[in-house]
Amino acid sequence: MQRQPILFAFLVIAIAFCNRVWAQENYEIREINFVGNDSIEDDALLDVMVMYPLSYLEKKITPKEPSLYNQELLETDLERLTSYYQREGFIDVHVELAEIKKKDKKKKVDLTFKIEQGTPFTVDSISITGSDTSGNINVDSVFQSNKEKLQLKPNHRFSDDALASDLNLIKNSFSQNGYAYAKSEYQLKLNRGDKRVSIQYVINIGPLYRFGPTELDGNKHTSDLFIRKQLKFNEGDIYDPFLLDESRKDLYKLQLFSILSVQPGLTKQQDTPIPIRIYIEEAPRFTSKYGLGYGTEDKFRAFAELNYKGFLGGARRLSLKLKHSALNPYLVDFNWIQPQFINPKLSLTLNPFISRYDEPGYQIRDLGFNVKLSDQISDHLSAQTNYYFEKVKNFNAESDSLSTTTKDIPYNKSGVIFSALFDSSNPKFSPAKGLNIVLAYKLNGYVFGGDYDYSRIWTDIRNYQIIGKLVLASRLMLGGIRSGDSDHFIPAEDRFYAGGSNSVRGWQRSELGPLRSTGKPLGGSSILQGSLEFRIPLVWKLSAVSFLDFGNVWEEEFSYKLNKLAYAGGGGIRFETPIGPIRFDVGMPLWNEKRSAEFFISVGQAF
Repeated sequence: MQRQPILFAFLVIAIAFCNRVWAQENYEIREINFVGNDSIEDDALLDVMVMYPLSYLEKKITPKEPSLYNQELLETDLERLTSYYQREGFIDVHVELAEIKKKDKKKKVDLTFKIEQGTPFTVDSISITGSDTSGNINVDSVFQSNKEKLQLKPNHRFSDDALASDLNLIKNSFSQNGYAYAKSEYQLKLNRGDKRVSIQYVINIGPLYRFGPTELDGNKHTSDLFIRKQLKFNEGDIYDPFLLDESRKDLYKLQLFSILSVQPGLTKQQDTPIPIRIYIEEAPRFTSKYGLGYGTEDKFRAFAELNYKGFLGGARRLSLKLKHSALNPYLVDFNWIQPQFINPKLSLTLNPFISRYDEPGYQIRDLGFNVKLSDQISDHLSAQTNYYFEKVKNFNAESDSLSTTTKDIPYNKSGVIFSALFDSSNPKFSPAKGLNIVLAYKLNGYVFGGDYDYSRIWTDIRNYQIIGKLVLASRLMLGGIRSGDSDHFIPAEDRFYAGGSNSVRGWQRSELGPLRSTGKPLGGSSILQGSLEFRIPLVWKLSAVSFLDFGNVWEEEFSYKLNKLAYAGGGGIRFETPIGPIRFDVGMPLWNEKRSAEFFISVGQAF
C-alpha cells in the first residue's frame, strides 16, 4: 500500500517532464545557451550539434532554413555533446537539457543545456617502442627529437584529436627519414582513480626506401631541364615526402603552372626505389586584369594590368600596370621580374615608372626606376632591399617651415630602402586572425647622391584576433625623419601625413597635423597613430564595425607629444566581395567641438 503514492508521484513527474519536452515539438529554435562549459567555447559546442539557432535577420536575408526542435534531435545532440566532451578528455561528463523557454504565440523556443564536465583525464607519461632490424636508425632518438612538437605532454589534458595528430607526427618523422611505410599505433593505460592516462606509441618502421626516377607530364612551354632544377631531391636520395611538398611549393611560386601534382608511385608491396610522377598544366602565358571603382578620396578610379610569364624561357615575368584616380591621375609601372635570382628564395625586379600624384599636401610628377632584391625567408617572413633613382617635378611648390626655400624644383632623389615584413594574418583581404608587422628604413642622398640628405624610419604593426563571434583588429604606426642638410628640407612626398579613410577617420585625407599658411597640409617629420576596431558579423555578407582612432603628425624630428594626440570614434558597414569588403565609415572627432563627422566610402578594410 505504501508504494502506490510513490508510484503515482513518479508518474506525475514523468508526465510533466514529457509535456515540457514534447509540447514544443517543431517550434523554431531562437537561442541555444550553455552553462557549466568552462573548458570549451560555446561556438565549438554549437558546431557539434544538429540543432542550431537562427536570428531574425539571418532568417529573412539568407536562404538558411530555421532549425525545428523535436525529441529525436534533442537526443542526438545530447549524444553528440557527450561524445565530444569525452573525446576532449572529460570521460565522466554529464549533459542535460536544463531549461526550455517557449513562446507559444511565435512558436519559438530558447534552449539551455547544463554541462557537468567532471575532472578531465590528464597525460601521465609518454613512451615509444619499436626497433629497426637494419640498424640504420635509432627509434628512440627520432622520437626524442620530435617530442617537443607533440600536442600531448605530461600533465596536459588528454584529447582524442591531439592523440591522432601526434600519432601522425610520429609516423611522418620516420617517413621523412626514408621509411615510407612506417606504421604507428598506440596503447593506452587508464588510471580511473587518479584520472591519468599513460600513452605508449608502437612503431613498425619497415624497410628503408630511396627516390627512384622522376617522370614529367603535361609541360609544353617549360623545359624538362628547368623543372628538374627546381626539385629538392635526386634519384638515389633517401626518400622524404617533405621534399616532395617543398618542390611542389617552389614550382608553384614560379607562377607558371595552374595545376601541379607531385606524387610518389607507392605500392603496398614495394621493394624498389620509389618513382615520382609530376603532372603539370601550365598557366596562360599572357593574362590581363581590369577594374573600375569609386571612393570618397580617390573618386573615380580605373586600372589595367598586363602580365607575360615565361619571358625568354624559364620563369621570368613581365608586368605592365596602368592606373588612374583623382589622387593618382596617371601611373605607368613596368616590372621585369627574375625569380630564383642567385638562390631559390631570392628574386630580382627591375622597375622603371612614371607617375603623377595630386595629394592634398603636394602635387608632383615622379619619373624613376627601382632595382629590388626580395628574399622570402620563410612562409611568413620576407625582406627587401631596393635601390631607387627618381627625378621629381614639384608643381605649385611653396616655401614652408620644413624648408627655407623652394630651390631645386625639379630635384633628384637617390637612395636605398631596407624593409622586412612578417605576415601571419588571414584571410588576405579581410584578416580575422594573425599578425602583420612592417619595418622599413629609407636612406636618401649621402653616398648615393641626389639633392637632399635625409633618413626615414617607420613601422606599422597590425594584430587580428577572434573574440567569440567578433574580430578585434588593432594597429599602431610610428615613424620619424631626420635631415642631414642645414636647411632641414624634406621633400613633401616623403613627409608623414595623417587623417583619412585609412588613418584617423575624424579628419579628411592628410588634414590632421601641421598646415601651411594657405591651409594645405604641410606634413611632418614625426608620426604616431593607431586604431582599435571591433568587426561584428551581422548576416550573410554584411558586417558592422565600431572603431576608435588616434594620432597626429609633428614638424620636429622624432618628436611625439602624447598630449597633442587627436581622437576619433565611429562605426561603419562592410559588404564582403571577392576583392575585399566595400565599406562605409562615419568618423566623429572626439573632444573637438569645432569639427563635424566625416564620411568615407572605399574598398578594403581600413587596416
